[in-house]
Amino acid sequence: MTRKICFVAFMMVLSIISFSQAVQLPSEWKFSMEDDPAFMQQGYDDSKWGSVIVPMSWEKLGINKERSIGWYRVTFDVPDSLLNKELVFFAGTIDDADETYFNGHFIGRSGKFPTNDQTAWDVERKYTVKKEWVKKENTIAIRVYNGIGDGGIAGGRVMIISKKESDRQIAEQINSKKSYYQLTTSNGLIAAVYNAQTNVVENLYPHIFSYYDSGLLVKPVLSNLKLNQKIQPLSASYLQHTHIIEVKYPSFNLYYFSSFTKEDKILYIEAKGAEENIKDLDFTFEKGAGNVTSVIGMKNKGNTSEKYFLYGFSDSLNPLPDMQAALQQIENKDLQEAETRYMKNVFASCKIPPGISAAEKNTIEESIAVLKMSQVNDKEIFPLSHGQVVASLRPGVWAISWVRDASFAIEAMSKLGMYDEAKKALEFMLNAKPTDQYIHYVHTDGKDYGIQSPYIISVTRYFGNGREESDYNADGPNIEIDDFGLFLTAFYHYVNESGDKAFFGKWKNAIDTIIRAVIKNINEKNIIRRESGPWEHHLPGKEFMWTSGVNARGIQLMALLNKKYGQPVQEYESAANRLYNGIIKNCLINGKYIKGNATEQKTSDHHYFDAATFELFANGLITDPALFVSHMNEYDKHNRAMQDPLRGYIRFNSEDSYENQEWPFAGLRVAVAQKNLGSKTEAKKLIDRITMFANRNYNLIPEILSNDMSMYRGAIPMVGYGAGAYILAVLEYYKKNKNSR
Repeated sequence: MTRKICFVAFMMVLSIISFSQAVQLPSEWKFSMEDDPAFMQQGYDDSKWGSVIVPMSWEKLGINKERSIGWYRVTFDVPDSLLNKELVFFAGTIDDADETYFNGHFIGRSGKFPTNDQTAWDVERKYTVKKEWVKKENTIAIRVYNGIGDGGIAGGRVMIISKKESDRQIAEQINSKKSYYQLTTSNGLIAAVYNAQTNVVENLYPHIFSYYDSGLLVKPVLSNLKLNQKIQPLSASYLQHTHIIEVKYPSFNLYYFSSFTKEDKILYIEAKGAEENIKDLDFTFEKGAGNVTSVIGMKNKGNTSEKYFLYGFSDSLNPLPDMQAALQQIENKDLQEAETRYMKNVFASCKIPPGISAAEKNTIEESIAVLKMSQVNDKEIFPLSHGQVVASLRPGVWAISWVRDASFAIEAMSKLGMYDEAKKALEFMLNAKPTDQYIHYVHTDGKDYGIQSPYIISVTRYFGNGREESDYNADGPNIEIDDFGLFLTAFYHYVNESGDKAFFGKWKNAIDTIIRAVIKNINEKNIIRRESGPWEHHLPGKEFMWTSGVNARGIQLMALLNKKYGQPVQEYESAANRLYNGIIKNCLINGKYIKGNATEQKTSDHHYFDAATFELFANGLITDPALFVSHMNEYDKHNRAMQDPLRGYIRFNSEDSYENQEWPFAGLRVAVAQKNLGSKTEAKKLIDRITMFANRNYNLIPEILSNDMSMYRGAIPMVGYGAGAYILAVLEYYKKNKNSR
């Protein structure tokens, strides 16, 4: 008993020390697209500059300036506790290169500026500030170069801590392997991100998607929502793997959540504890793009009291919710407990296989919660947005509905028995605004890379309002024909798992249209012609085997449905066979492995060894166990992260850090193939690796695991490529299969 009390006391002291060693910087910084060395100086007058939110990419801020330079400046006070101390400045992730100054002193750079420019877009900036440079009032200035695509201070931690605190955090990360601290709560209508390092709600967003359309970004309605107490919590986590963020303090608990049971655009915060410990609690925040209204209520329940803080908003699109009515409703019941029951009932309704480990169950349940949080609710004001699934929950940068990511999420939903969710996600794409803008597209080389026929499903992704978007930049659009085959696969799994024959009949003509669009794009080699491929490389693209493979498999599966329901199959089977034979003829090398594309010929070419080829085995198109083994033997030489047999797989062997760090998605798809065609033992190793890191990081799955210490990087949490892929791997592993060993 004494040991436990001492430990709690130690944690309280440690937390207080940590709080005193941190500076939370403002979310609005000064910004200019001019370039002048004078901007680095502390005394420069930036009063006439505009303001931008940090972190947020230029694209999301509406700054469409590629191959350009911009400057950021922010002035702030340092508390007395940090004066005369060496500091560490975290500048987030900056796309593409930066030069950073503290009170006019150069403190670091990442990437390179023209003419020999080089991106470091996914590298978290971490720069040391000498103690003699630190004043009471300070200015940080950052010169940023953006090549193509997104630009600026795009994401990650933007804060200052003492060197002592930084060293403590590094030691903690090395010891615990924990590297992620942002928890998101969403009900498909709004999203709020709580940072467990700074103990603030970083942003509250009025929608879960990040764009209304090509010219209008979804901006937060409030930022930096923080408690008026200077004591750090003991812990933060998802309550019972739900969407509810539980933050434990020494004498009370806080619960942050948006409500699935009430389906409203209100952020709820509930404090529980003795009345004397919570009666004076309150929050402050910075105003964002909306008009925020808050109400507070309190009720006593014996020895425990509950205090409620409700944050609603209005803007040009969203009316203010009835805040008083919402408060009165929750005063008659414990809303947090009702929300917990709701999500636990979702878990109970899912087909979670018996025999899975406790660690796997924890991640499966949180992955189910992520799937729920990532799908736009039917109460959203844009009717054509309903059902769409974003690729990443905020703060992940991919809070956009990609066909590719959504297809893996839909397959996972279907196999779990989440039929309503899967059906709505499919209907979103089938009902989206007309997707015909890329029937024809003449690129800079004079060739028409359009689909050449009606195609229904987007060639890349969708804006929040349901309109097709193709991720257009200076190199042209992404035109990704793989989306068609992936959609067909997701459609098949929903109908096959649910037995929804009526849905099949309703959309049969649409499926025919999609398949004929695929057939239109099969070239003389009997593979899909050049297009942007699975990793979005814009035009002119290459003849990617992923694209031919997922289309062949999608059409195969639809032939099975046609046969099941008495429909003709010859056209479908013929197209699938053409693609399969084209893959084997053009890209099977010496009978041992499938190369990444038919366009490149040298093993040293960028996309020759492409982790996307794993999908041809994972999705069931290629079923030869011997070919799978020889394929993986070759790819382990090129695509195994750090050439380490204990790690997963990279996209390509290249100098681009985004491509040559470990992708959990790739490893999870290999695990599916290994279960069915290779070794069940090896499959479990890959699943266990992701489970281990997920358990240490709120059971969330990232886009990337870094090469240095396998830290979480990229967009987090991933949905289809994270939660969905993990669910599919675990379900497949525990399913009986005659080929596994």
